[in-house]
Amino acid sequence: MKIKFNESPDFTVGIELEVQLVDSKSSALVSRCTEVLGSLTEHTEFVKHELMGSNIEIVSAKSNSVAEAGVDLRSKLAAVIASAAKHDTRLCLSSTHPFSLWREQQVTDSLRYHELLDKLQLVGRRFNIFGLHVHVGVNNAEKCIYVMNRMLYYLPYLLAVSANSPFWQGENTGLKSYRTKVFETLPTAGLPFYFKDWADYTNVVEKYIATGVIKTIRELWWDIRPHPDFGTVEVRVCDIPVSLKDVLAIASLIQAIVKKLSDEFDAGVPFERPHSFVTRENKWRACRYGVEGDFLTKDGGSVMSVKEAVGSVVEAVTPDAKELGTYETLLGINDILESGTGAQRQLKIFEETGSLRAVVSELATAIEREAGKE
Repeated sequence: MKIKFNESPDFTVGIELEVQLVDSKSSALVSRCTEVLGSLTEHTEFVKHELMGSNIEIVSAKSNSVAEAGVDLRSKLAAVIASAAKHDTRLCLSSTHPFSLWREQQVTDSLRYHELLDKLQLVGRRFNIFGLHVHVGVNNAEKCIYVMNRMLYYLPYLLAVSANSPFWQGENTGLKSYRTKVFETLPTAGLPFYFKDWADYTNVVEKYIATGVIKTIRELWWDIRPHPDFGTVEVRVCDIPVSLKDVLAIASLIQAIVKKLSDEFDAGVPFERPHSFVTRENKWRACRYGVEGDFLTKDGGSVMSVKEAVGSVVEAVTPDAKELGTYETLLGINDILESGTGAQRQLKIFEETGSLRAVVSELATAIEREAGKE
C-alpha cells in the first residue's frame, strides 16, 4: 500500500471540537446526538456523531486563517446550541464530564464503533472523553515528518495551556488533565515515535495494517500525526478548552509553531532531538499540574516554571504570528497563563459552589454567551 500525502497550501487551518451534550435540567451527559443532528438545519456536513451518543463533533471548514476558522466555528456552535435546546440539551466544553459515569453512556450505532469496542473492550468503553484537534497545512510529506518530529517537544506546552479535565465520575482526580490518562490507555495513542523520513513513517503504517494492528490510519490516535488525506500536521494532544477564545489562542500558537518549523525545514536547519525522557516527563507534569507546575528544560538538567516556558515559546513565534496575522489572537495564551486554564476554572467553581452540576451549568452558560456574540 502506497500512502500519498496530498500536499496542502502552507498553514491553512482546520479545527475539530469534541463537545459534550448535557441535559438542561440535570447537567448530566445525555445520548441525544442523533436528535440534535436530526433537527439541525445548517452546517450538517460539519457536525458529526462520535463514539458516544453524548458527544458531538463540530468541524471548521478548511480556513486560510485562524480568524476565519473562528467565525466559522462560532456560527456552527450557535446552530448546534439552538438545535440542542429543542431537545432540552445544552453544550459543554470540558474534556471529561465532572460526574456522569462512563458505564451509563450509549455507544453510537455504527459498525466501525462496534468493531472498535469489540477489539478494545473495557479500554474502549471507558473512552468517555472530549478533545481539540488542530490541522495545519504543509506543502510536502518530508516537511510534515520534520515538523512532526520537532513538535513532539512542544506537545506538553500545548497540553498545559489547554488542560480542562480535573474531575472524573464525581471525583477530583488531582490532575488538571485526566483525559490524558484515559486516552493513553488506547494501544496506539500517546506520544508517537520519531521518524527518519516519510518512507520510515509509511513503512511503520504499512506493517501496522498488514499485521492487523490497525485497519486504517484513523486508528493511529497519536498526540500528533500526519493526515495524508488533508495534507496536514494534526495536533491531537489538547484537551478541549473551556471557551472558543482559548481554542483560537491555542490554534494560533500551533499554527505559528508549525510555520516557524516549516521555515527552518526550508532553510535546512538540522533537527537536534531532545531526549525522549524530557518530553515524556513534561507531558506528565502538564497533565498533573497544567500551567501551575515546572517543566524540564530541553537538556533535562534543570527546571523552569511552565508559565515561563510557555511565555518563551510565545515570544519565539511572535514574528511568525505577525506574518500570519494572528498576533492578537496568540496573545490569548498570555490570558490563559494569567487567568487560568479550564481546569482551574472548574475547580474554582466547585470550590465556590460545592456542586459539580453548577460546574457544568456555568460552563454551558459561558459557551452559549460566547457563541451568541456578533
